[in-house]
Amino acid sequence: MDILLAEYASAMLPDLAEAGRAMLETLKRGFQRSGHVVHVPQRCTGDAATFCSQVKQLARSCDAGMIIAPDNVLHDFTVLVEQHTTNLGCPSEAVRRAADKLSASLALSEGSLTVPEISPPTGPYVLKPRYGCGAEGIQVVEAFDVDGVDENTLVSKLVMGDHVSVSLIIGRTALPLSVNKQHLRIDDAIHYVGNTTPYAVPNAKNVITQAVRAAQLLGCEGYVGVDIVLQPDGVVNIVDVNPRPTTAIVSVDKVIGNVADLILKARFGQELPTLLTPHGTHTFRTNCGTI
Repeated sequence: MDILLAEYASAMLPDLAEAGRAMLETLKRGFQRSGHVVHVPQRCTGDAATFCSQVKQLARSCDAGMIIAPDNVLHDFTVLVEQHTTNLGCPSEAVRRAADKLSASLALSEGSLTVPEISPPTGPYVLKPRYGCGAEGIQVVEAFDVDGVDENTLVSKLVMGDHVSVSLIIGRTALPLSVNKQHLRIDDAIHYVGNTTPYAVPNAKNVITQAVRAAQLLGCEGYVGVDIVLQPDGVVNIVDVNPRPTTAIVSVDKVIGNVADLILKARFGQELPTLLTPHGTHTFRTNCGTI
């Protein structure tokens, strides 16, 4: 099978794309190990039109495709793939729902999941782009000028606890891949600096169950990463649902096995394993500070 694999940062922003390149190479090797031919857009630094044209052309000639991109552009590229080939990522509607951090948080809360309090009366506060990606653009403040915050900023309570993520594959059934430790540096911003897989947490079954529910509430399929803050009292706060491969996939692939093959199985309705046992531990570090 010919597979389109397009990673936005490594094609558009190569000087800032360490994590993007790592995800791209992980999935590329995985698809190739399963006997498929992988087609990747050429670098086109800053030229969005050329990148879009390449994605469209490759989608037309490939049997399936996957896009890895910031949430604010992922929807449009996913629609493009869906128009021309089989989408291996989350459906475009799920991407749209997850990309809007405010609407997604409200939907999760209405689904009886715990999320950081929105527009809390007291700080400290997290100011987060409503359509942002990863830790980019996030500020941590004790106070802020209400008049300086517009509808494109999500204001929520800073929740203290253990920062983790849950990596999932969702097909006919949901397959938890791993719980991962997120390495963050928090000052006046939140900086992602890497992850460790796997990571032991108290009541892991409950953590995974809530992550699966969050992903399914938003209609996600394929590979999904759910960011969580575990409070000392055991409360599971769903911080973000990422409808795409996340940086943790680099470590997950090392200790679990061929994640790309599992993505294909999920997409084409094949039976997924019920339990995966990690072999060792892997830590991914980024020198970028934020992604």
